[in-house]
Amino acid sequence: MTVKDNRWGAIDIGSNSVRFLAAEVAEEGMQTLWRRLDTTRLGREVERTGDLHPESVQRTLDVLAAGLAAMASFGVDTGRVAAFATSAVREAGNGVAFCRRVFEELGLSVTVLSGEEEGHLSYEGAVGGLSSSLSEGRIPVVVDIGGGSGEVVFRHGGWWRRSFPLGAVRLTENGWGKAEVARLWTPAAEAIRRLRDEGGNPLLIGVGGTATTAAAIAQELPAYAPEKVHGFYLPLARLRDIGARLRALDLEARRQMPGLQPERADIIPAGLLALETLIETAGCDGFIASETDLLHCALMRRAAGQWP
Repeated sequence: MTVKDNRWGAIDIGSNSVRFLAAEVAEEGMQTLWRRLDTTRLGREVERTGDLHPESVQRTLDVLAAGLAAMASFGVDTGRVAAFATSAVREAGNGVAFCRRVFEELGLSVTVLSGEEEGHLSYEGAVGGLSSSLSEGRIPVVVDIGGGSGEVVFRHGGWWRRSFPLGAVRLTENGWGKAEVARLWTPAAEAIRRLRDEGGNPLLIGVGGTATTAAAIAQELPAYAPEKVHGFYLPLARLRDIGARLRALDLEARRQMPGLQPERADIIPAGLLALETLIETAGCDGFIASETDLLHCALMRRAAGQWP
């Protein structure tokens, strides 16, 4: 298919999955043409070994090749794609070698985001995508729990941006309990409580697979439906109930749960523990799920000539 001047793409090479987005961009906004998520577990054992696992690297390369071919069928060539990598690649000793290999084999240039950059893009994508439904006077606090890390970002006078080693894959592998998770979240929880003490009214917005999966499970969606997940409010009590139910089930039973993608069944309890613990320790009552995040922000920046 011929390359279209108003069609762009973005690829998020995460610690758990690779996400693709192809869209048409016009003055009135962005219209999604194609989206896909493939689980590759690029962050597998990175914390233990310090390197990306060879099998995960090859799986990711294969997925990227297939995704770029699909994007081309929608008129988006590789040169019109904003591709970025997050926690696993930035922490791995062979992360630079991985990016070099992606470029040499696929012609795709990958930007490795810092934790702060990752959080900032998530904030812009989430707040921009929910702007019409945000109440006057609320202060958006964006929480992005990915595979390898968790980011918390808000703006009140100035930016508050921090990245924490609290991703769902990492937590599953190291087995940290609630007390350790709460300890690691302490700076974010204290900052959010301080917002309230100073008269602010924080509103937690959850992006990433943990938050959107929780929203899908809460609605018992037989098939993932982004339009039903986006903007869905999940109270803390309901989130606690979902987490407790999942932790009580074995892996095979979890895979059968409506709203839960089977390939996420092994890591979702840990991701929900991280999300639930932050909400509790920050003194909040729940969160709004957002389908728009750093992937959408990166695409729009690429279309505007502002990437990387």
